[in-house]
Amino acid sequence: MAGIIGYGVYIPKFRIEQKDIAIPWGSWSAGEKSVCGADEDVVTMAAEAASNAMRHAAIDSKQIGAIYFGTASSPYIEQYVSPIVGEILGVRPETTRIDYLGSLNALGNAVLGCLDAIAAKRIKCGLVLGGEDRATAPGTEGDANFGAGAVAMVIGTTGTIAEIDGIDTYATLFMDRWRSVKDSWVSNQADYRFDREYGYQTHVAGACKGLLEKLGKKAQDYTYTVFAQPDERIPSLPAKELGIQKGQLAPALASVVGDLGSCSAFISLANVLDKAKPDETILLASYGSGASNAMSLVVRNQIERKRKQLVPLQKYINRKQNITYISYLRLKEHLKRGPY
Repeated sequence: MAGIIGYGVYIPKFRIEQKDIAIPWGSWSAGEKSVCGADEDVVTMAAEAASNAMRHAAIDSKQIGAIYFGTASSPYIEQYVSPIVGEILGVRPETTRIDYLGSLNALGNAVLGCLDAIAAKRIKCGLVLGGEDRATAPGTEGDANFGAGAVAMVIGTTGTIAEIDGIDTYATLFMDRWRSVKDSWVSNQADYRFDREYGYQTHVAGACKGLLEKLGKKAQDYTYTVFAQPDERIPSLPAKELGIQKGQLAPALASVVGDLGSCSAFISLANVLDKAKPDETILLASYGSGASNAMSLVVRNQIERKRKQLVPLQKYINRKQNITYISYLRLKEHLKRGPY
């Protein structure tokens, strides 16, 4: 059975309090968010996360059969990011490289692509990774809470620390956030309640219900439940519908690093796996663009042995450096020096 052999994360050290961005525009937002430095982007963050994942999995680049990169923050419209990461990691030219783009469910779809390739016996081992640093206009909701970060997972059938014993998808035509070719910034559904209830809640709960029915399980059977976290409150909506208890929900991260887009559920999964014990179970659901992928995972004994090679999420959370709003505007290139 395929599963996660090793994983890694990366969070930039720069942080800004969300209220420092919101208040000057007459709004309010709680918590902090992570911000890319001047020399960081989705590629550098993902490469660091991938390096951590491969070290944790105890494999080298020659064993990677495919790279699947999921992001809604690609710097290119016509160019893949995965070949750049592949070059950094030194993978073989025969290694398949595929980007999944244009959706906050991109990384969830990348995981499915890797699992399909393994099931078809086209590859033995794949690297799934993603990074987010979405473009937003100054003063918007996203400007205050969109964070930056990356996650990577080595997926295969040998030496797994967490087996994936079931998957299901629930998708409809639903527009929540989007950015067209001509747009410089992310736009979003104006009615937040409509977005969270008919978008997030409907699709996350739908994917989980479909998966549970397939497996003959109940949501209460799982040790942990990991949902995408656009904010800290919203996972409670599908949790209530599914009968999930508060103690089952993964620790909230949105007020610590912000909304990490397609990486959100999987960085939250990494945070759970950092402390998980053998035989514990995890129900995960990604979400974005009117689609949710639900996955069932079972933690295996290998997780304890491999902890020595792990770089935990908490290490990146702890090494923070707060910046001012002016510094943030300069880093995001919203504020530039005029001509002399």
